[in-house]
Amino acid sequence: MSGTACPRCSAAFDPTRHPLCPACLVEDWLSIADFVREKHDPRKLPLRWESYRSVLNPNLVAEPRPYLEDAAERGQWFYDHHYGFYVHFSVEPRGVHPGAGIPEGATEPDHTLDGLLIAEADSKTQAHAFAVSKHVFDEQVEAGEFAALGVCGAASCSSLRKPGEPHCVEHENGAAH
Repeated sequence: MSGTACPRCSAAFDPTRHPLCPACLVEDWLSIADFVREKHDPRKLPLRWESYRSVLNPNLVAEPRPYLEDAAERGQWFYDHHYGFYVHFSVEPRGVHPGAGIPEGATEPDHTLDGLLIAEADSKTQAHAFAVSKHVFDEQVEAGEFAALGVCGAASCSSLRKPGEPHCVEHENGAAH
């Protein structure tokens, strides 16, 4: 592992796999009051919604830290071309289906979902979680709706760019390692 010390918490992380410190991401996500929006909150069931939606696994909502730690460490970053923000996607954090799908107009889920998507994942105020199908997400990536993060623009650097930036955390201010 090529290690980088997080400028915020000093934890070591691998910038070739993570554009931002996973430990700090988890803390940011946990600090957001509406990280689980009402329509994705299993505690609100039964709740009819006008369109298809997902609800998160009740265990993930009740005790989010271990699931988010696993997701932050193993997940991947993408840019959402439709909404114009960055998302973080992981499959089955801690080996558990992160949620279930509810058909339009229904009040209860009828199928499990294996992906956890954090929308606006780099935002300290707007990030929010919901469950998706890995198969559907993969199709959306293939169709170009989501694009994986590229590498740093600095010469000979293979670290991932920070969301919204041309460089990695080590080169964000034009500094060399």
